[in-house]
Amino acid sequence: MSGMKIKRLYLKILITGMGILLMTMAMILILFMLTAGRSYKSYIDSQTLSKLQVFQVMVQETIDPHPDQAMDENPDLLKLLNTYASLFDIQIWITDPGETILFKTFTGPADMPRSGVHRRIHHDNGITLYHYVLRWIKYYATIPIRSGAKELRLHLYIDTKNPHYPEALFLMGLLVIGCLAALLVIPMASYITGRINRLNQSAIEFASGNLSVRTDIQGHDEIAELGDSFNLMADKLEKLVHNAKELTANVSHELRSPLARLQVSKELILDKLDKGGKEDDIRRYIANMESDIQDLDTLVEHMLALSKMNYQDSALSLETFSFASFLEKELLPYQPMLQQKDLDLHLDVQGPVWVRQDRAVLKSVLTNLLDNAVKYTAQGNTIYLSAHSHKGRGLEFSVTNPGSPLSGKDLDKLFDPFFRLGGQNAPGSGLGLTITRKQVSRCRGKIQARNTPQGLCLWVSLP
Repeated sequence: MSGMKIKRLYLKILITGMGILLMTMAMILILFMLTAGRSYKSYIDSQTLSKLQVFQVMVQETIDPHPDQAMDENPDLLKLLNTYASLFDIQIWITDPGETILFKTFTGPADMPRSGVHRRIHHDNGITLYHYVLRWIKYYATIPIRSGAKELRLHLYIDTKNPHYPEALFLMGLLVIGCLAALLVIPMASYITGRINRLNQSAIEFASGNLSVRTDIQGHDEIAELGDSFNLMADKLEKLVHNAKELTANVSHELRSPLARLQVSKELILDKLDKGGKEDDIRRYIANMESDIQDLDTLVEHMLALSKMNYQDSALSLETFSFASFLEKELLPYQPMLQQKDLDLHLDVQGPVWVRQDRAVLKSVLTNLLDNAVKYTAQGNTIYLSAHSHKGRGLEFSVTNPGSPLSGKDLDKLFDPFFRLGGQNAPGSGLGLTITRKQVSRCRGKIQARNTPQGLCLWVSLP
């Protein structure tokens, strides 16, 4: 048994609770004996010694008028001693210095205790009280008296025969309370282990592939918090698995088109080479292949960025800077593209607009929005970019490109992976706005798509 380990939490809680309870009861009993019990005994002893002192005075006053008279011939003394012996059921006797009994109120020998653990208390008047503490049922006292020139000793002995045990009663009450508390430990242990078992069962089901399972532990304690953490973990894992499956399916679909075009271009090139085709035709096919390869490269790049954000949340490197100055630098590379499509960029930036964000993340958000606007804006139109502070702090900016109003359904799906509006043939991976939404979320901001008189507005709010 010494090498046996208790594995069930229920038994551990129960045995630990019982052990703590027994230790507490033992310490309470010891404390009671050292404080209240000792105080009670001292009080009883003090009262007893006071009564014995009074009795000593009464006996001495009865002896003094007849100092030369024998003890058994003094009627007043006999009456006093017999009355007290009968009234309090006490054995009383008187001895001389040689321990010879001169008088006693009972028949038979003076059978007082001679051994055993006892407590002895002395009084200034020569009174000695023996208190037998093992059973607390017997008291023996000796009182010095005088009869003329003789030194005598008065003995009093009481055996209750129907003992009263204050410590035993207290201990019994303490045991009853302990048993009741132990009974309360059982449902408490069952309650705790039952909740842990439910959490464990949910974890096993989740590990078996049931990603929709959640635990229903109620309360505000640590186990309930653990259950909430499990549910939060399950939500995130289910979402990650769902996103991974959806991303895999969408990527598989998106890869088919450029790969098919590459295969066709390769076959056409081989056919032209076999038939001695023109170099211009071959170069055109190679250019098409390069375009498809670029699309594949962009798709892979966006997939890697999206996967990294899904599975790894890197810390932001926050810094405070002017969004107006930031725009001035980031818009320079777009001038050639704007000129190529004869597009105009209308800026409406109200003041320096100070912002505290990760500069690289904000650049990625702005670049994706501008790339999207340039890509889907027809030649000769205007793109609108506005920015201002929100209530003296934070940043709100929007990029708007002309176009027909979108339906509410299309506006909701605009940020979904690989979503494309009907009738659009512009190149791209369909992941740019999805990445943008995740980047904005990392910055604890919001992004929305709205229909405005100027066209489709992508609005961003950052704290």
